[in-house]
Amino acid sequence: MFILACSKETVVTPAATTNTGTTTTPSTPTVSATGFKLTSTAIANGVLLDAFKCEKKVNGIENSIPLAWENAPAKATSFAITMIHYPNSSDSTKYSSYLLLWGIDKAVNKILYAEANKGTWFMGVNKDGNNISYTSPCSAGVGTHQYILTIYALSETPASLPTKSSTAVTYDVLTKAMSTVTVLDKAKLIFNSVSP
Repeated sequence: MFILACSKETVVTPAATTNTGTTTTPSTPTVSATGFKLTSTAIANGVLLDAFKCEKKVNGIENSIPLAWENAPAKATSFAITMIHYPNSSDSTKYSSYLLLWGIDKAVNKILYAEANKGTWFMGVNKDGNNISYTSPCSAGVGTHQYILTIYALSETPASLPTKSSTAVTYDVLTKAMSTVTVLDKAKLIFNSVSP
């Protein structure tokens, strides 16, 4: 169980966006009482844009979606980010992990497109469990598939986590490690990927 210093959690459902040519400009997202929020220009009206689905692998690495956050707790010294998907929405015990980051410095407030594996922070294993990489949504089944991005504002980076990117760090490993420090606040960005 996480140690929460703040009882409120931010859940952001992206508001409407406007498109001009190939540029997508997000409008102001919903803000909770805490003000901590996570956004992405890759998501419009709660749906992942087609340009960010099924990214091509280059040397086993996929381009990550852009992320930005603001109004983090002043006492946070680092951030961690996860992205998961439940293949069966009625079974929360089985999930796939698409992004695992930790050791993000408190001064960082955004990760640009394709930059998740290039920062001074660390990255865990991809969805397939065979490489250090982000995994882009690319559901084979027809329908709507929900993904959950979460950013955690931490009192410190968990000492049990490696100080380098590692395939040994899974979602379970990361969340268990975060339970040993104080999670000052967290914000979620829930979105869908629609397969026609």
